[in-house]
Amino acid sequence: MAVVVAGVVAATGAAAGPADDLIAGLRHECRGCDLTGVSFKKANLEGVDLTGANLTDASFHRANLRGAILDGVNAYGTNFNMIDGTQASFKGADLSRSMMYGAQLSGADFSGADLTEARMQTARLTSAKLADAVLDRTVAHDAVANNADFSRATIEGANLNGAHLGRSVFDGAAINNAGFVKAEASRASFVGATISLTDFYGADLRRAKVTGAVLTGNRFATAATSDVDFDKATMTGNFMADGRLQN
Repeated sequence: MAVVVAGVVAATGAAAGPADDLIAGLRHECRGCDLTGVSFKKANLEGVDLTGANLTDASFHRANLRGAILDGVNAYGTNFNMIDGTQASFKGADLSRSMMYGAQLSGADFSGADLTEARMQTARLTSAKLADAVLDRTVAHDAVANNADFSRATIEGANLNGAHLGRSVFDGAAINNAGFVKAEASRASFVGATISLTDFYGADLRRAKVTGAVLTGNRFATAATSDVDFDKATMTGNFMADGRLQN
């Protein structure tokens, strides 16, 4: 016999596997499980523990992952589009090429995670923890990441154009060839960051902190930079808000 749970057909009885039991709510942990390619679309997985699981090419589209533990998972190419991952933990996870379009990830913990080439357009990352994460070539334009922690993150070739980054922390981050075009980053902190060849055209950087930062070859044209003390940063070859090119 089969039962339908959250729009997914799950087997019951002796033949049921760990994925079916997770979907049916019969188990709440599957540490180290191989869940390659499994569809958890719209499933209720609130609070489940999938630490170290293989989630390659799995789909969690619109699933409930509130408070779930996905530390150290292999989620290469996994579909997390539109999930509710509020307060979920992805510490040290491989999320490269994963899809998180429109996901609710407020308060989620991505510390040390690999988000290379992840697709996070319009995701909500308010107060998320991304310290020491890798966001190389990540697409997160129009994401909402106010009060998020990007400390010591690697952000190379990433697209954060139009993102909301107010009061977010990029202290010690390595940012190179990234896009912050028209990003709203007032009161953001870039203390001790290394930022090069990055585009802040039209960004709101009012009251941002750049103490000890090294800024090289960036574009700040038309950006709002009032109350930003660039004298506290090492500046070389940047296009400033007034269109002036530094020597």
